Amino acid sequence: MTDIDYFLFPHTTLSSSALEKLCLFLPRLEILEIVSRAPVPEGVKERVSGYAVLGEGELSSRIDACIRGYRDFAKVHGGPGGILGFLRQALDEIDEPRYRIQEELRGKFPPDAEQKEIVRAAIFLEMARELDEKELELAEGYDRLGAIEREFRDILGIEEEDAEPVETSLEAALTPDENSLLYMLPKRIEAWLRIFSLRPPENPPVFVAGFPEVVEEALESIKTSCEKSGKGFSTTALMLGPVPWLSESLPEGSGITELLASCRQGLGDFIRSAARGTEPDKLEKMRATLQSGFEKLCSRCGASPNVTPVLWLTVVEKLPLAALPGLPPLSLAGEAVDWPPVFLSVELDGIRG
Repeated sequence: MTDIDYFLFPHTTLSSSALEKLCLFLPRLEILEIVSRAPVPEGVKERVSGYAVLGEGELSSRIDACIRGYRDFAKVHGGPGGILGFLRQALDEIDEPRYRIQEELRGKFPPDAEQKEIVRAAIFLEMARELDEKELELAEGYDRLGAIEREFRDILGIEEEDAEPVETSLEAALTPDENSLLYMLPKRIEAWLRIFSLRPPENPPVFVAGFPEVVEEALESIKTSCEKSGKGFSTTALMLGPVPWLSESLPEGSGITELLASCRQGLGDFIRSAARGTEPDKLEKMRATLQSGFEKLCSRCGASPNVTPVLWLTVVEKLPLAALPGLPPLSLAGEAVDWPPVFLSVELDGIRG
């Protein structure tokens, strides 16, 4: 039986709580590493690992030097917002970033067109990761404040409906942008796939997205590319059921370990069957069994059905994996050559929480 490699897509960092939640139902998860190590919490190191795409060599050293150069350049030319302000500005300068022009004039940027695209993609992803980490840190801070406020309300016996609204003249909301992890999503996807191609996986990949918008954008990109080349494709989206999304640790006993193992194995079996085009009737029976397992898991975990996210599987049919826009041909082994693009996405707040 062919193993499956699950990759976080197209982000290269997540909050600790989000990684822990994903690991409840995923057999494993790999996070793309360019220069910085993937942020893997101690509690999930057995199921989450970094996927280093660059070895030691000239290209790796060049990318590392360029990224450090961006940071140094930002300290001098950052303007409002300091380094983060400059990084956000640099991300917006898609065609001719100021720093890249400077480095080309100095001869530090690679002359080879292909390597140049790799370096640009790597720099973009590293800068996006820094922005994401700052946004996640800010969001966690507000979560802690919210928890403290709720604790005080409980101590004082104040119900939510008893609270009086507070007038404010602030123009900007003092909360992090909920869509910050979707910032420049098309370019994130393109850059991620470009870097991913440097080290093709041995096993068929599944792209794990914390937002349905990621899959929508990827499919739109595929559609645009196919229209230009005259190729056709179709998609199948399958709802796999509710998945637990807890802030608390898993309960012990009551067969929870066996149930978790069963759900993870069932998920892998179902993905393989869906990707290989199993007969619809057989696939539907497998889906019903998997959904029932997820529902039992949510019940054992005490997850509320009103706030339980839903897991979706999307398979792009009639299109090989290597046809993904921005992804050069992959030298996958064996049957993985015909493996279609497969996406898993979490609907309802996703990796925000």
